Amino acid sequence: MRVYHRTDHADAIVRESFRNATNTYMTASEFSGVWVADRPLDPNEGAWGRFVIALDVPESELEPYEWVEEGRFYREFLVPAELLNGRPLDVVQD
Repeated sequence: MRVYHRTDHADAIVRESFRNATNTYMTASEFSGVWVADRPLDPNEGAWGRFVIALDVPESELEPYEWVEEGRFYREFLVPAELLNGRPLDVVQD
């Protein structure tokens, strides 16, 4: 499955790999990982940055990390950085 991550730090990700971020993401618990979606998101959907990184990950590996929200028309995942690192990346400036 092709997934996308929007960022201002594409150079660092290409050089040093993805890193987990930790936050509550408007919940009562802390969660860690890297946000990816099945399409490039924009600030209206909570994603900021001048670059979009695209990479391919088997859907079966992403599914355990999916954040399902009623009414959302895209799929979004908070995955461990290790799941993304080491895969070929395509970087596009937006």
